[in-house]
Amino acid sequence: MNIDVILDEPLTSDSCTKVVIELMKYILYQKQQIPFTYEALAQFQTSVKTTDRNAVSFRTLSSTLKNVSDHLSSQFFLKGCDIKEIAIILGATILSPKLYISIELPSYVLNSKQHKEYQHSSRKPLLKLMRSMLECDEFQKAMNAPLNMTNMFIMLKKSDNNSVSDFFLPKPQYVPPLQMASCFKIKLCQSDQVEMKCNCRTLVKIYHDSCKTYLENEDDVQYTQYNNSTQSSYRWYQSKQIIKGFKFYS
Repeated sequence: MNIDVILDEPLTSDSCTKVVIELMKYILYQKQQIPFTYEALAQFQTSVKTTDRNAVSFRTLSSTLKNVSDHLSSQFFLKGCDIKEIAIILGATILSPKLYISIELPSYVLNSKQHKEYQHSSRKPLLKLMRSMLECDEFQKAMNAPLNMTNMFIMLKKSDNNSVSDFFLPKPQYVPPLQMASCFKIKLCQSDQVEMKCNCRTLVKIYHDSCKTYLENEDDVQYTQYNNSTQSSYRWYQSKQIIKGFKFYS
């Protein structure tokens, strides 16, 4: 099932990463993979001994998410790398999913090294995403369905000219389970043209781009990106790290 999220402004590479990580935290809690919300667990572990079993489990989870976040963010700055989709999978393996959620990225993403957080906050697109998910009855039904402790996998669908992909390992034969009931495709939609009205650096680089349009006046530049990579050039890659939740021990 498709869930369209209409964005008011373009995403940066940082906001893309943050939206995905926050969605992962939301799914972990909603699918009973962690005992409390991620924020509540973060607060809890500061009030107990460092040797507390729950605090140790949370630090392990937090470290894994941080590592996935860092490597995902770095993909946007790889020359010749174009990310099309990011998939979040719950299940024993990627071939036996209990829940499959893919996030289809817009056709262009702003470079967060030049576009700053205070000008292009990740809060607005995240709120748009949450609203769209809450308004989808099928998605909420899938979130409320009970699920035993299992694994969370992160996969990228990307076109990558680099010979080696160290953290995201190629899975060229992988086919998403599009026919299963708990399969959702979240499409982040934004206009193909955007007028830059911010105080970020004048020269703006666009990532996952196949074509760029530069206007002579770069102080008021508009960018249109045409993704002309063929569908066959995209392959699925799986994160080396598997995200595991934990139960609360009193």
